[in-house]
Amino acid sequence: MANDVSIPRPPDVVTILWERNPLDRQAPRTIVEASVIGSADGCSRFLRTGRRYTSARNCLLDNGFEQILSESFGVFGVSVFVRFS
Repeated sequence: MANDVSIPRPPDVVTILWERNPLDRQAPRTIVEASVIGSADGCSRFLRTGRRYTSARNCLLDNGFEQILSESFGVFGVSVFVRFS
């Protein structure tokens, strides 16, 4: 008897801490730090310190991630993205 039951793969999770220049409300949000649990294939180059947050967010959304959290704390913020296989 074959056992076709397998444990599902855990989701990929990306957390981004971003900042905005407090002296310029038009300044883009930039990444302070990003962490990846699992894989962020296709988007790793956008998840580097100093890169634009919106470029990273758009890449993640285009690659199957869902944004499950976005909180702003003045000039800082945090966003969490999850991708289920």
